[in-house]
Amino acid sequence: MLKKIEVFAPAKINLYLKIVGKRPDGFHALETLMVPITVGDLLTVSLKGEGDPSVTMTCDRADLPADPTNLAWRAARLFIERFGIKEGVDIALTKRVPVGAGLGGGSSDGAHVLLALRQLTGVAASDADLAEIAARLGSDVPFFIYRRPALCTGRGEIIEPVAAWSGADTEAVQGLLVHPGFGVPTPWAYQTYAQNPQPGSQGPEFSFGALRNDLEPPVFSKYLWLPTAKEWFTRQPGVVGAMMSGSGSSVFALLGKGGDAAALAAAFRKEFGENLFAEPFKVWRP
Repeated sequence: MLKKIEVFAPAKINLYLKIVGKRPDGFHALETLMVPITVGDLLTVSLKGEGDPSVTMTCDRADLPADPTNLAWRAARLFIERFGIKEGVDIALTKRVPVGAGLGGGSSDGAHVLLALRQLTGVAASDADLAEIAARLGSDVPFFIYRRPALCTGRGEIIEPVAAWSGADTEAVQGLLVHPGFGVPTPWAYQTYAQNPQPGSQGPEFSFGALRNDLEPPVFSKYLWLPTAKEWFTRQPGVVGAMMSGSGSSVFALLGKGGDAAALAAAFRKEFGENLFAEPFKVWRP
């Protein structure tokens, strides 16, 4: 039996995010189309042997917690408790996804620890079983269990993989992902939206639908870098659409056929700063 496995934990972008109301539990009800992308973190998950079912964790970034506040750590603990695992788990995280960026990096880490432990332990758990555990970690964690484009509703935890997702859709979703170096607190974004609820502007139509993010108006009103970057993208050759992902603070640009993401990244860094995060991406497939 395997004792160690390395996994890629992809980030996600929201191609549209519509807020459809307020739930009795205080959360907002969403309709959002999310896709996993080729930007992601790296995880090494190991079983430590029987007799000490503890969780240990390291991270290559000293500013990030490697303790019970980290979703990857919590995922391992929930898996051990749910399935009665007698072995401990060690997690080594190489962090590549910006934090507080609307990309679900921490959520993906948590989901992929669950997936890795299913493979390592041989536990007979379905994706639905893991998604149930994942929902205890956060609203968008279950999405990463299914590892494919999906329509997410409820708080984001009700997952319906897109059966009709086509090659044309995959070809349309590629471009450049950028991050300004600061995050946007997700609770703040939703609270500010609730004070003045209005739909985000509808972007261009694609085979999968139109770009839209209802959190853009409240976030853009405070974090002016984001609308500036989005507007700059729309003026660049080859760009066919641009939008903020999730609650921010990342922005992505979609490129048409033959678009040059590397050239766009170089132009972006020249305009906004040489050290900023700017990564080409495509739809990720397992």
